[in-house]
Amino acid sequence: MSTAPIPGTGEGSAPEAARTPSRLRELVPALAGLAVGAAALVLSMQIPEGNRLTQFSPRWWPEGLALLLMGLSLLHAGLSWARPRALEAPEEATRAGAVRLVAILAAILGYGVLWYFVDFRVSTAVLFAGLTYIGGGRGWKALLIFPVITTAVLYLLFGVLLRVPL
Repeated sequence: MSTAPIPGTGEGSAPEAARTPSRLRELVPALAGLAVGAAALVLSMQIPEGNRLTQFSPRWWPEGLALLLMGLSLLHAGLSWARPRALEAPEEATRAGAVRLVAILAAILGYGVLWYFVDFRVSTAVLFAGLTYIGGGRGWKALLIFPVITTAVLYLLFGVLLRVPL
């Protein structure tokens, strides 16, 4: 009878110290969120105020989102630093995951280009269908109904109710 190591138990694999994630690795998402929030805050400060001091200015919403992102990133950093270390590191990055990440970023970049030439409703529905496909969604409901309903909700919220020019 052979005594092969059981997958996932740690037997016959790297020492525990090598499998335990470092604190820095746990802080990377929080630091990235903090950097994106700070960049968004700096960019939102460049939006002109306008003459109406009695109402919210055009920069209120982007500033609020940037500050919220920065606050949540700091909370994430504090919680990940305070909690006990995980016993195991996350799984290693795979080629398929990297390809999926690059495809998502390319779809978002393509959305920005497409929106320049095509209406918001069309380009947003195409983006959601593409992101759903990249994320593993298959079938007509996931690739047609979900993007159309989500785009309609966004258009009604921002285009109709809030009167944001889309």
